[in-house]
Amino acid sequence: MRNIEKLMKRFKTDRKGSIEGLPLQLMIMIIIATMGTAILVGWMGDIESPKHIGAVEVVSGDVILDGNSTSDGIIEVFVSDQDGNPISGATVVLSGLGVTDKNGKTAYMTTDGSGCAKFDGLRITLRGSDIGFITVNVSMSEYGENNNTRVAVIS
Repeated sequence: MRNIEKLMKRFKTDRKGSIEGLPLQLMIMIIIATMGTAILVGWMGDIESPKHIGAVEVVSGDVILDGNSTSDGIIEVFVSDQDGNPISGATVVLSGLGVTDKNGKTAYMTTDGSGCAKFDGLRITLRGSDIGFITVNVSMSEYGENNNTRVAVIS
C-alpha cells in the first residue's frame, strides 16, 4: 500500500509528461470539426448556381434614319439566360438619343415566351451627327441586369 501512495504522490507532482487529457480533447475536437464540415457540405449541396442574363441580342440590326431628325424605327431584342434558354418576363428599356415609344413615353417592353421584345413606332432623334447609339438595358429579378448591348443609329 505504501508503494501505491508513493507512486500517486509522484504522479501528482510530476508535470513533465502530463498529457493525460490531450488525446481525449484532441479526439473530441476532431469529431466536432468533422461533423461541422459534414453539415456545411450538406447545406452547400442544395445551393443552385446563380442565374444571370447570358445574352442580349439585337435581331433587327442597326437603325437607319432618313436625315438627322426624329424618325420611326423598329428594334427587336432577344434575351437569353446563361444556358442559352429564352427569358420570359424580362424588362427591356431603351435609352439614349431621346428614344421614346410612339406616345412619347419611355420605350420599354417585357419579353414574351420566346425571350423577344419587339419595339416598333419608336421615335429617335439624332442631332448634329451621322451616327449615335441606343443602349439596351435588360433586367429581371433573380437574373440581375445587363446593359452591355447598344444599337447603332445611322443617318
